[in-house]
Amino acid sequence: MYALNRSKFIGYVTEKPELRTIPSGMEVCDVNIRVISKVTKEDGNVFDSTSFHTATFWGGIAKTVGSYTNAGSQIYIEGRLKTDSWQGDDGKARYKTKIIADDLILLSRRDGDYPALQSKIVGTGLNEVELIGNITKDVELRETTSGQSVASTSVATNRKWKNRQTNEFQEETEFHNIVLWGDLAKEASKNISKGSKVYIKGRLQSRSWETPEGEKRYTTEVVVESISALGHEAPAAATATVATASVAPKSEPVESVAEDLPTISYESDIKPEDLPF
Repeated sequence: MYALNRSKFIGYVTEKPELRTIPSGMEVCDVNIRVISKVTKEDGNVFDSTSFHTATFWGGIAKTVGSYTNAGSQIYIEGRLKTDSWQGDDGKARYKTKIIADDLILLSRRDGDYPALQSKIVGTGLNEVELIGNITKDVELRETTSGQSVASTSVATNRKWKNRQTNEFQEETEFHNIVLWGDLAKEASKNISKGSKVYIKGRLQSRSWETPEGEKRYTTEVVVESISALGHEAPAAATATVATASVAPKSEPVESVAEDLPTISYESDIKPEDLPF
């Protein structure tokens, strides 16, 4: 294995999943989940970050999630990120990122849920993404209107598997939008460039906005918590050049400044000029 694309989520099912059967006889089930996770800002304050994601289950695991979960059920999902593409009615390409689930744990009790948490420290969910892949474009460093440093790029991960029908090996590449904040953004822009192999750990975030023409646009990105440049000799200093750091802005949560984020385009129709800033 020469790439990593792994995600873990603990969240709440937003509506009763519908189990479907495709022409080949395989069962499939799409599950929408709401994830409430704890995010630590650079000043040490912790806030709740809520995000919504779609997970696709296949085969026996699809039967389980379709049969035993309802709106409000809490589940653990482990899988990989995959971006689907299609052509919209206007002829332009559209993209949606989802989780292809490999593992599932049902967390809610059959006789009812536990009481609601009152703690600001004990987390209620999990939103974790790990990637090992190659940077596809130079890191673009910018500054938001509130003065925060933010950088963007894209990481490619490869997956290779054996087709059961043809008995031949197949390979596909996924492209992941990456956003870095603060000092981490500045260091990454200096030390990481197109072609670099990196390890990234972060959380998945989706956002939407309207273009000047009134069109609704969506994008999904990994907000980076730590990044490591791979394949280099150990640094001479005790501390690596690209350090691990908190990536949320000092004075406000990521969600409140989403309109300031630059757009990362992986051959999509989304352009920086579409963003309302």
